[in-house]
Amino acid sequence: MKNVDACSPGKAPGLLTNHAARVFNRRMDTLLRPLGLVLAHLSPLMLLHRDGPMLQRDLVRGLGVGQPGMVHAIARLEEGGFISRRPAEKDRRATIIELTDKGRETVEVASPFLVEANAHALSGFTAEESRTLTTLLQRLIANLESDG
Repeated sequence: MKNVDACSPGKAPGLLTNHAARVFNRRMDTLLRPLGLVLAHLSPLMLLHRDGPMLQRDLVRGLGVGQPGMVHAIARLEEGGFISRRPAEKDRRATIIELTDKGRETVEVASPFLVEANAHALSGFTAEESRTLTTLLQRLIANLESDG
């Protein structure tokens, strides 16, 4: 029998996670806007901050986003002075992306905003509920990304 709740907008996990993501993104965008960023642009900066300069294709793989979206994000981040691009030494067709000083400083300023927004999202949750939610969301994502 079909689960009627799975089709109800207020109870369907897919719709609820989508709604939660939109609300979270709006909150983060409001916090990041004074830095000249939106949440979609913070993730590549944080990955570069953690892992150092990398090929553009590795940035795409590391974030699990599409190439067209990453090309747009890289262009915006470069225009804003957060990153720089240079040809890879071994393959001139490939591009190395690296943080600028402004990009490093921005990640350090913006990271607490991410912590704050997540803490706000989880306010009223016990530590165990937070862990359970994270585990369930990871499983939901894995299910949605699988071919099954």
